[in-house]
Amino acid sequence: MLPGVVLKNGAHINAFGKLQKGDRVAVNLTSNKAPFAVGKAALSSFDMYMSAKRGKGVQILHFVGDHLWSWGTKLTIPDLGPPEEFLDSAPSIDEDASYNGNNTNVSTPDEIHVINDGISSTIQGPCDTNLPGEENISTDVPLEITNLDTIAVSLTQQSLADGQEDGDQEEPDPQEDMDNLISYCFMKAWKTTAKNIELPLLTSNFFKLHMIPACPVGQSIDLKKSSFKKLSKFLSELEQKDLIKVKELTKGVVSIVSVNREHKLFREFRLNEPAPDPKQMIEMKGGKSVKPEITEMYVVTAAVFPVLAEYLVKKGDNLPLTSIRKYVTEYVRVRKLQDNQNRRLVKLDATLQSCLQVPQEVTALSWEELTTKFISQMTHSYQVTFSGENKVVAKGKLEPIDIQIGKRSGNKKVTLINNLELYGVNLQEFGRECQHGVAASTSISSVPGRKTPQLLVQGNQVDFVGKLLMGKYEIPKRYIRGLENAPKNKK
Repeated sequence: MLPGVVLKNGAHINAFGKLQKGDRVAVNLTSNKAPFAVGKAALSSFDMYMSAKRGKGVQILHFVGDHLWSWGTKLTIPDLGPPEEFLDSAPSIDEDASYNGNNTNVSTPDEIHVINDGISSTIQGPCDTNLPGEENISTDVPLEITNLDTIAVSLTQQSLADGQEDGDQEEPDPQEDMDNLISYCFMKAWKTTAKNIELPLLTSNFFKLHMIPACPVGQSIDLKKSSFKKLSKFLSELEQKDLIKVKELTKGVVSIVSVNREHKLFREFRLNEPAPDPKQMIEMKGGKSVKPEITEMYVVTAAVFPVLAEYLVKKGDNLPLTSIRKYVTEYVRVRKLQDNQNRRLVKLDATLQSCLQVPQEVTALSWEELTTKFISQMTHSYQVTFSGENKVVAKGKLEPIDIQIGKRSGNKKVTLINNLELYGVNLQEFGRECQHGVAASTSISSVPGRKTPQLLVQGNQVDFVGKLLMGKYEIPKRYIRGLENAPKNKK
């Protein structure tokens, strides 16, 4: 049973190894790596983690002392020594604890050790190994539950003298790890930053503003490295499990319209991460806001790929301008294409001419023209980094924060602010700051044709909004449009 599992390195997403539901597993003593029982994993490793250590972990099929054993040779378990993880701390077994046909009770220290793909943990207390029609067998014994593919390796190494063949240990599956990480971040987001969020919520905004910040320190989400490949497919699977409901409220724009917080996975999910650094908590609670680092990037297209291929760059990769200049300069240097008479000119070989799509009579370009034409053959993208770790990479040109002045009934002026969420700004928090700063009411609404909600502030508050964005939020002025709409000072 999972409730007694004590994980050596604490509960984390990879604590239960790489098991899939139904995988063969073996159970053995902490003082002896020889199997004591065999069975199937009742849950996958990820489900074991998501179940908050509740329920049954292994479905026992056969163990020493059952009817199958009593009808066989009744051999005792060979002593192969403790597992490597327990060489220093393996508990001793009482001499009177033996396994034979007449024994239906085995009494030893209350520990069970679990090993899956090298991940260690310990189970305390009895484990339910009784099968229908079998006698009750006490399993208060130091055991080890091991993936059979893994235990084959250790058993073989101990038994080479007996002529047994060597087994191969399974390699970790990076795609499965990424699937588990994405699922974990989804659940964590609804328990933390999106706990009281208003719905409907754009799926793209939920991913960028809630799932990515929920990623554990030192890890990052990459949908392309998962089995889902796309956010829409991941959310579709969650919708099939009745966790959420998504709907296309406007053409081409999908939103999360409801969340089933009473679902079993939501109720059993537990956060098992170390507490955040106090400095980060101060920043999150409204001290000094974390400055977003914005990097304009370009996507490698088929047109420029022949030039960049030798630098281990793939189609679809996002490159900053500095890397593009570096690769182009290196390409020119290696092929000695720089004009010896005029160092500002670069001779064009057949590859560059094809890449830049220039007429054949054009045989040379200046460095500036070469770089400009090269970049024009690529598509725009951008990267926004929050807290120095969580990154958001998106295709297209990053739209600036747009500040406009509108009029409502009675010729009253209002300030309309768009695209705040693209820069990691929490609309509710920003709205409260405007309310306190200028004593004006605010509201948030969805605007047809826009991917992010719009914030409305009563009156012409462009000057205050601009100073708040450039001051506390440290957003560069070039990413703010509409500052010229601030009221003119009267002379």
